[in-house]
Amino acid sequence: MLAPIKKYVILELIEKEKTTASGLILTKADPHEANRGLVLAVGPEVEDVKVGEMVLPNWNQGRNVKYDGKNIWVVKEEDIVLIFED
Repeated sequence: MLAPIKKYVILELIEKEKTTASGLILTKADPHEANRGLVLAVGPEVEDVKVGEMVLPNWNQGRNVKYDGKNIWVVKEEDIVLIFED
């Protein structure tokens, strides 16, 4: 279990799918290719983001780590650009 401190948010990268001309789907876990992040955990001082929300962070900020077989991105709350509302 990951537990961020202060105003940090833990995201799981949601990979953007790419399709080849023949219909094969290619995925790449590159933070600059990902178009969304799923909020997995928030620190105790986070006010505007909730667990389970889909967000778009500034991919030039934060740190990418592997955890439990997933690509995890750790950013400060202030580095989240928007929340997707479906």
